[in-house]
Amino acid sequence: MSKASKNTFQDKKPKTVPFYKRKLYIVPTVIVLAIVIWIVYTVNKDDIPNVRTMKAEKADLLQEVSVTGTVEPSESVNLSFEITGKVKEIYADVGDRVEAGQKLISLGSADIQAQLNQAYAGASAASALVQQYQAALDVQKAILEELKRGTRPEELQLSQTTVLNAQISLTDAQNNFAAVQAKAETDLRNVHEAARTALPAAVDAGKTALLNLTDIQMAYFTNANQDKYLIESAKETAIFELLGASGAGGWVRQFISTLSGGVYGKVQALSAISPNEEIETILASAISALQKVKNALNTVKVTDVMSVADITKLNTEKTSINTQINTLTGHQQSIIAQKAINENLTTTAENAINTAINNVASAKDQLKLKEAGSTAEQISAQEAAVRQAEAYLASQRAQVSSQYAIVQNYQAQLEKTTLYAPISGLVTKMEAKVGEVVFPSSPYSDSRMTFVSIISDKNYEIETYVAEVDIAKIELGDPAKITLDAYSEEREFQAIVTNVDPAETIIEGIPTYKVTLQFTEESEDIKSGMTANIDILTDMREMVIAVPQRAVISKDGKKYVKIQDGSNGDIPIIEEVEVKTGIKGSDGTIEITEGLKEGTLVVISTD
Repeated sequence: MSKASKNTFQDKKPKTVPFYKRKLYIVPTVIVLAIVIWIVYTVNKDDIPNVRTMKAEKADLLQEVSVTGTVEPSESVNLSFEITGKVKEIYADVGDRVEAGQKLISLGSADIQAQLNQAYAGASAASALVQQYQAALDVQKAILEELKRGTRPEELQLSQTTVLNAQISLTDAQNNFAAVQAKAETDLRNVHEAARTALPAAVDAGKTALLNLTDIQMAYFTNANQDKYLIESAKETAIFELLGASGAGGWVRQFISTLSGGVYGKVQALSAISPNEEIETILASAISALQKVKNALNTVKVTDVMSVADITKLNTEKTSINTQINTLTGHQQSIIAQKAINENLTTTAENAINTAINNVASAKDQLKLKEAGSTAEQISAQEAAVRQAEAYLASQRAQVSSQYAIVQNYQAQLEKTTLYAPISGLVTKMEAKVGEVVFPSSPYSDSRMTFVSIISDKNYEIETYVAEVDIAKIELGDPAKITLDAYSEEREFQAIVTNVDPAETIIEGIPTYKVTLQFTEESEDIKSGMTANIDILTDMREMVIAVPQRAVISKDGKKYVKIQDGSNGDIPIIEEVEVKTGIKGSDGTIEITEGLKEGTLVVISTD
């Protein structure tokens, strides 16, 4: 191609236009710029904070602690017996109102009353001997005075009469001793006879219990396991001791019913002429055998497969054996008590004889002295006799005190047969039944056997537990508003704090403190056990500056509040000011004591 042709081609090429001048790019560019401008505007607008404020104003501020509690009687008692006995009469029931000192339950007390009467008799006899010893002392003193004065004819006659009287007293003392011995033997025989009479029923009950135990054993415990072994072992021991057969743990009723050896056979052999010692021995053996029967009954484990009738039969036998053990134990104790009474009475009668013998000897000696005339040695001897008579008198007075101690013991036992109401109030529990044998509560047990419970029917109080964080706010005398779940919230009762326990109570691992409040007015609508909603007023401030608690910021051990102090265009000016706070109100506000003026705009939150 020629040069001219090439130039012509180049001249025809189009000219290059910048991209921003081309129509194709103008519209998109405008759109992009608009978007950028909008984004910048939006971002800058979001930088302006949205501040919510409120004015710091004065108001009344109440600080309350709100808890729940339970209405309790201000006084309540649980009563139980201290001795074993059979319930004779019940004088009140659940729901009855009783007065302090009112009789509630009484036990049969004939045995104790009889022992008390015997003790009174012993005390009376001992007191009578005191008078005799006093008379003897008076005689010895009179003789001493006569020796010092010298002998006169009439004194000789008096000494002769004294000897005669002393001999008569000796005869009386000897006769009294014989009578006391005879009565002691009769009384002791009577208590032994009572024990002998009670023994057949007791061992019959033991044999019946073993037969019924055997029926339950054969019905439910024939499989080779631990329960079967325990029952057989305990039953074997009981049968051996009560009925005299060995290896009878697995015997059936048919064979056991024919047994009559052991303690059972010894009881059957007793008669009205059996020696007291034999009765005592068999009585102790019977108690031991019945204890073995009781142990055998207690080895039976009640299971779901046992019928109601068999469970009832088992429980009935347990009760029967317990009753028989208590009955025989009571007879055993009666024998011991009677022996003690007999020993005291016999000793007293023997002392009276010894005293009478001494009096006779002393009277004869004094007569000889009168006849022979008094010497210094005789006067000294008579002074010794006076001292001896004084010692006898002191000893007998001690014997009287001992006898009255026995009387007081039986009086105390008699008083324990009756329960009295120690306070006035309502009976909330009555577990005793007429004819039931009751047992004393053990002071070493965690749970006592309560037969009667009484609560006071007035002066109710409230018990609640306050968390550790609030307990420092509460003081004695703080007032409280109470609402009860049983009534509407509009029904309010007034109370005051009467006690704050100094020691904590751990509830579900959290330390709390028991607080007691007393109702300020009585109301029949208040009942024990009601749930109470409690608002305790612990502090208050009148017309103080208060702000929401969330507006207070804690930093470096100090407290601050953000305030709005004007604005720069649309942007509010926010400052932090240091403040001091007071109490926290129950409505979520807090007292500002320093650093904030009324009317200041306080920042609540910012977005």
